[in-house]
Amino acid sequence: MDIKNNQVEAYLSQLQQEKFNEQLNSAYGISKDAANPKIARIGFDAQENRLGWTLANLNWILGNYRVVEGLLEDAQKIRDNFKYAVFCGMGGSGLTVQLVKDTFGEGGVIIYSLRTTDPKAIKDILDEITAIEGSLEKVLEKTLVIAVSKSGTTIETVSHKKYFEELYHKFEIDIKRHLWVITDKGSPMDTGDYQQKEIQLNGKGDIGGRFTAPATNIFLLPLAIAAAEKVRTVLETAKAMNDTGDVQQDTFLRLGAYLYYMAFNERKDKLTMLMPDELKDIPMWAEQLIEESLGKDGKGISLFYAEKLSPRELRPVPQNDRVFFRINIGGKKTSPELWNYLAVNKYPVFEIDIKDIYSVGGIMLGLQRAVAAIGYLWDICFVDQPAVEGYKKATKEVMQTPGEVKVPAQWRFAAYKGLKLYYSPLLEAGAFSDSQLREEVKEMIKNPPLTKGRWGGVRNPDDPAEIYAAIIRLLVQKTKLEAIEFTSYGKMSPAFKNILDEARYNLFTQGLKLPAKLGEGPDKNHSYHQNIEAGKDMWFSTYFLADKIEQPGSLAFDPNLLKAQAIGTVQSLINNKRKVVLITFSGTAQDAQGELKEFWDKVLGILIAAKIIKSPEASQMVTYDEFRKLEIKIARIQEVSPHPNADRLYVLKIDLGDSQRQIVAGIRNSYKPEELTGKQIAVIVNLEPAVIRGVESQGMLLAASDENGIAILTPQREVKPGSVVK
Repeated sequence: MDIKNNQVEAYLSQLQQEKFNEQLNSAYGISKDAANPKIARIGFDAQENRLGWTLANLNWILGNYRVVEGLLEDAQKIRDNFKYAVFCGMGGSGLTVQLVKDTFGEGGVIIYSLRTTDPKAIKDILDEITAIEGSLEKVLEKTLVIAVSKSGTTIETVSHKKYFEELYHKFEIDIKRHLWVITDKGSPMDTGDYQQKEIQLNGKGDIGGRFTAPATNIFLLPLAIAAAEKVRTVLETAKAMNDTGDVQQDTFLRLGAYLYYMAFNERKDKLTMLMPDELKDIPMWAEQLIEESLGKDGKGISLFYAEKLSPRELRPVPQNDRVFFRINIGGKKTSPELWNYLAVNKYPVFEIDIKDIYSVGGIMLGLQRAVAAIGYLWDICFVDQPAVEGYKKATKEVMQTPGEVKVPAQWRFAAYKGLKLYYSPLLEAGAFSDSQLREEVKEMIKNPPLTKGRWGGVRNPDDPAEIYAAIIRLLVQKTKLEAIEFTSYGKMSPAFKNILDEARYNLFTQGLKLPAKLGEGPDKNHSYHQNIEAGKDMWFSTYFLADKIEQPGSLAFDPNLLKAQAIGTVQSLINNKRKVVLITFSGTAQDAQGELKEFWDKVLGILIAAKIIKSPEASQMVTYDEFRKLEIKIARIQEVSPHPNADRLYVLKIDLGDSQRQIVAGIRNSYKPEELTGKQIAVIVNLEPAVIRGVESQGMLLAASDENGIAILTPQREVKPGSVVK
């Protein structure tokens, strides 16, 4: 789809004519009364200016670089005195740290980003460092804890800070040397008890958490620890990428206009990000930026990433509601095969080319400006997050209940061994009635169960797998189901994550061809919860919570908080009529892995038997009519040239009898040019042309491969070029 279509150009012209860039930058540091009315409506949280992150701020920092030099000195102190740094922060205050760590490395100090209230996450950090140092006391002596919270009241960060204060006290180590806080001046964390750094280098408090990169301490301090010599490069590159002066040439405003057009005009509001490994954390960070900023009043754009995607998992273009976005780095194209398919078949696509990882700050600032442009065009206040506050309120109410936090007794459930499926939140939210659900279960168990392999149906009306499958069928038939959320409250082990990832793929990505998220709470409460609760009503959420939570051996962390956050989130979604179920386990998440896999296998079998979805094997089958569309002919290779941009590819000139063509083939490691010239080969000739590493290919050579390499397919005897393979 053309990113320069007339309507996108019209939106860009609107931004230019209404001086959007100038309005955004001129709002830096002013009061609401002094701002343009529209900017005041979309860029202020109540009376508070939240536009301190703009290009104007970056220009101020580069013009007053002494503030960065002070930050570099702080980073040097950390490198000189500590071996480990544990950043405790939620939302942008934690996601940014993780992104910096994974993008730039750790610069001699091992960095951790603690973004959960799961005690096991703390246990894993302490156990990992203790295995290196030999004792927890040595670990604490070499560790700096950095609590990060704009408000100073973030419940997760406050609980982390309290935990480490108690832990250091237990070992009689002076905590004041080992704890820093990054917060706004005057917040409850600004007590003077610890070394405190303000979030903003200019000392103001007008930047929200998801806008703190790349020009605040939250981004720059971990960057200075990891790669101090690249701080100026990152900042200057960010300015160069965003200070274009011409809206028409502004890549990120064009992206904003394009995404708005696709979401508002075309109803394609599911942004699918494809990233190179070097920038693998950009989608995780951008998820909060986009969804928490725009998911309001039934509007918004949802972001998906890390899905197993190929052409088979995509809906045909007329039914497709995704927009595909990729970043290419250093001249190397990301996901080239999938992208070529998307482009040739005219799916909506947008791509950005960057030089290297030092462009990451420019990407982050640019995506913030794109979101601001969408908010401006769509009239969305993009700097508040009312639904997040609603979840926090519900969590506090749960925490006020005396004793151990438990799932409300009135919630209905179905049990299988130690697994319980709480489905009454769907009934309370009004998705459908209990009688409708029961009738659906009765209908579905009439289907003969599949017996092949692991897909044995259960045919028990009270089994949670039968009920979950019936829920899926009801949601497909009776609601506008467009997207799926799986969120585990608690840190997922690799094995546990694989089970959920497989279920996500089999049931939704491949089965129903629906975009699906997989994340951890409460981290994701500060990321996409706002959108799920207050954006477009299209989601079905499934949450997971273990009754038993693993604890650090040295000092326990309150397990009630994690449970209260899971239950509070469900309650908040119920209050807003959103579709959600909760699955709990009687032991730990690790103990429940076998039961959970059995559960998903049963759900899959039931849905296949009911013909709601196809089996993974069936989805791989090609119909005879589909095969007949392929036109395969014999061609003779006339000329062989090395591909100019790829070591494994040849560019082949071929003769088809009535025409000559050029194809690109990945056989360079198996054949010398002289072995190919004059040879007859089989070629698919009715594929749409594809550009492969800068060279157009007008067909596809057929070959086989095994452990000994590639063998091209040739006829047993000479035939006329152009002969049809039947």
